[in-house]
Formats: sequence, C-alpha cells, structure tokens
Amino acid sequence: MPPSPVVAAHGLCMDYGAGELRSRVLHDLDLRVAAGEFVVILGRSGSGKSTLLHLLGAMERATAGSLTVGDTDLVALDEEARARFRRRSVGFVFQAYNLLPTLNAQENLLLPLQLNGIPDDGRSARLLERLGLQGKATRYADELSGGEQQRVAVARALVHDPLLVLADEPTGNLDEEAAGSVLDLFVELVRESGRTLIMATHSTETCARADRVLRLDHGHLVDA
Repeated sequence: MPPSPVVAAHGLCMDYGAGELRSRVLHDLDLRVAAGEFVVILGRSGSGKSTLLHLLGAMERATAGSLTVGDTDLVALDEEARARFRRRSVGFVFQAYNLLPTLNAQENLLLPLQLNGIPDDGRSARLLERLGLQGKATRYADELSGGEQQRVAVARALVHDPLLVLADEPTGNLDEEAAGSVLDLFVELVRESGRTLIMATHSTETCARADRVLRLDHGHLVDA
C-alpha cells in the first residue's frame, strides 16, 4: 500500500467576490504530493499559482473541495486553527524577502522557533553557515544584498523543520547569478532534509531541478 501523501486535494475550488462579481480562480483541482517530493507549478501571472499556495499554506480556505496536508483537514479549520497550522507545519519563501527590519538575520530565524516553543540548539547558526551567511548573523536586512536577504528567508522557512515548504517565485527579485545560487542552495537543503517542496514560478529553468512539473492554465491544473 503506497504511503499517504503529504498533500491531497480533490475537487479544489476557490472563488473571490460575491453575487454577480463572483469569480472562480481555481477549478476542481486534484493534487497529490508525496513526502520528500519537489513539485513545480508553472503558470503565467494571474493563472492562480499564488492562490493555490495560499490554500496549501492555510492562508485562505477553499470555497469547495477537500484539502489535507499531512493528517490535517485544512478546509475544516477555523482562522485560529489555520494560524496554528501555518506557524508549525509550513515554511514560506516569497518573492519579497519579508524579513522583519527590526531584527537581525539570526533573530529572524529565532522568531519561528520561539513561536513554536522550539529550542535553538545551534540550528539557526548552522543554517546561516550552510547558506554562506557566516559572519552576517548580526546584520539587518538593509545591510544585506538581495541574494543574502533571500537566503535568510530560506533559512527562516526551514529552521523549524516544517512538514511542507511553499515557495512563490522565490528568486523573482534577484539577478540571474544570485537567483541561480539561491535556488541551488534552497533545493539542496530541502533534498538533504527530505522535506516536501512546492514551488510556483513562471520560469521554465527551474523545472529541471523538480521531480514533477504541473501547469496552471486559467485555474485548471494539468501536466506540463
């Protein structure tokens, strides 16, 4: 019997608006992602990639269909329960680095540990070193390059050992050289740890690193 998937969605739909202004962004999506799998979701801007990640990360609740991550039914959760799930079980990496400007690099990593009651035990320093940021732990966001900020964001997404890692155009704000370096390290770390990664992008260059590539086209999910 095959192992249970980390992500299982069936008939997943997402609408915005109400009445005559109601618009369906995602249409009857079926998706299964195995533990340790790296899946790329391709699609143009406006295709629904970010909306799908928001549902997978419990940032929003689906209009219809079923969605489980691990053994958690995300559709059944209220807002407070979704916040607890996000905090513990999901690591997010966005195109914007979203570092807290009043915290230095290491303090940005310590925050998810503190919120989840997890002792640091040196993991934050090890992650920063693994990402080539040794010596920069006490620097603030405005003292780091774009590539360095995104590496801190990657470390922050991984430091609490989440069940699922979600990345939304994670290198979209970086130049080609920095983007390739960040992406290589990101995928390498995820592979080494056996985490499950779902990445939304419009870049076909990322596909070669993935186990599977899907495409969102006008809210419909198909094989790329």
